[in-house]
Amino acid sequence: MYDTKLTSLLSGASVRQLQHWRKDGPSGPLLMPEYGTRPRCLYSFRDVVALRTFVHLRQTRSLQGIRRAVQTMTELRPGEHVSEHKLTAGIPGRGIFWITEDGEWVETAESPGQGAIKVVMEDIFGAFVTDRGRNVPDLGSPARGLRIDPYRCSGLPTVGESRIPYDLVGSLAADGMTNDQIRSWYPTVTDEQVAGAAELWKAVCAI
Repeated sequence: MYDTKLTSLLSGASVRQLQHWRKDGPSGPLLMPEYGTRPRCLYSFRDVVALRTFVHLRQTRSLQGIRRAVQTMTELRPGEHVSEHKLTAGIPGRGIFWITEDGEWVETAESPGQGAIKVVMEDIFGAFVTDRGRNVPDLGSPARGLRIDPYRCSGLPTVGESRIPYDLVGSLAADGMTNDQIRSWYPTVTDEQVAGAAELWKAVCAI
């Protein structure tokens, strides 16, 4: 589970955008945290994947168009999470397309249901820069020596392939503990992993 700050860092959406996208629009919220909003917002890995898609699309498409695309996908595939669908922007600047399992492209915003010519899709899992110049980390490896596996620790970034959450190591480094002192608690942690955990911890705290 991801809190609002970690979700913001990993998705590229600002905290303000996340708040706005949780509000009801003409067709309902763009995305509500899968684990609820009380007592605090907790997002799932699937939520983060969907939000990264929205951030990619938002660089060239209106929020209204994205809402229409999400509404269309909800109608076409009721009960499925938005992250299960591949959405991309068309070229040269119109439409938002759903890529079916068969590789067909279907328009979801401008002319819902209309076929389209296949274009290149951005890899939403890779690192990217938003239109505001914000660096969004790779979703599989958000910092040096860290990994994200949606099936391990509820998708929380961990130290390497272990089950040690990044924030345990990062917070210890931020408190001034040396690498050797941290290894007295977690013997398998490397210097690179300590540095990566500290880097991600600092970035999350800065949001």
